[in-house]
Amino acid sequence: MNINISSKSRSKGALIAFEGISGAGKSHVICEVYNFYRNRNQKAAIVEWNSNSLIRKIMKLFNKANILTKEVYSFLQWISFLIDYFTVILPLLRKDYYVIADRYIYTGLTRDIVNGAKFRLGQLISLFVRQPDYIYFIDTPPDVCLERIEKRGKPLFHTNKRILRSKLLQNRTLYYLKKLRREYIKLFKDLKEKANIKIIFMDNSSVLVESNIDEVKVNKPFFMKGGNMYGEDFIFKAKV
Repeated sequence: MNINISSKSRSKGALIAFEGISGAGKSHVICEVYNFYRNRNQKAAIVEWNSNSLIRKIMKLFNKANILTKEVYSFLQWISFLIDYFTVILPLLRKDYYVIADRYIYTGLTRDIVNGAKFRLGQLISLFVRQPDYIYFIDTPPDVCLERIEKRGKPLFHTNKRILRSKLLQNRTLYYLKKLRREYIKLFKDLKEKANIKIIFMDNSSVLVESNIDEVKVNKPFFMKGGNMYGEDFIFKAKV
């Protein structure tokens, strides 16, 4: 997968993105990092992917009417991101916040590929938006993610009709999760080779979400000033 990514100025705030397939355990880690900053009176905020309430309502209506195609879904998720980017993410960064992204553009890019969307608005958007200062990819085995999803009792939503209608696949959800993980790994491998972006892989294979992080240790919070980065990297230790 060849993706061109921008290298926007990092002179304001800090953008930390957490990625991973559904059920990977992102929420627990994100809360740990958010609480770390808040407990030290640092300005921090969590921004979720595709969280615009109006766009989500439109998606539900389109899905009920059976007109939510993979291209329409792709378009709506990117419009939702742009709304959040210009009205939430950028304003927070300008105020020197630690913006913790619960999914970022990489979610949209991988979903577009796995869903088979031919509409490539996301690739264009990726050229112009600010890239994270750090990307944490929580690489949890798909079978563990599936178990967590099933415990939640909420089916995984996607728009790949070929997978949804397949009679040959024993487990359609697991197949979809495996395809997503492969695309994530391809994307981040490509980014590591071509872009100056710090990508950290976290192994998170604990079945219980509540106990999947053994330790979150930050030696010294980094901060941004004049386009330069100061401080130490995050150090995560995850249970295997």
